[in-house]
Amino acid sequence: MFAEKASELHRAPIVPASGQQLAPNEQPAPIENLSTAKRAALIACLKGGGTLHKRYGVWVAEAAGPQDKPVAGITVADLSRDGMLTLRLLGKSASAQLTPRGSWFARTGASEIAAL
Repeated sequence: MFAEKASELHRAPIVPASGQQLAPNEQPAPIENLSTAKRAALIACLKGGGTLHKRYGVWVAEAAGPQDKPVAGITVADLSRDGMLTLRLLGKSASAQLTPRGSWFARTGASEIAAL
């Protein structure tokens, strides 16, 4: 039973129903304060439904393609300390999920890219 509940929580992304864009009345996050690596990691997490998985020593989104770069563990650790990702460990499996704050920063970054 515990494994089923943990699996449900593990799969529930914290990505708003509005998708990957900021709401019209939502202020943008101060994304310019983040490094390029942190921005890329948050956007990769957003593209992956709000979750990154650790595979072969690096973090990747579920929907990562061959052109997507893996995310370094130190970047995931930094984002976790910044309150933007929550780390979950279940046995030997590890995942990182966007927090509401991390989702805000990721959606701001995605909106900036879409505006280009």
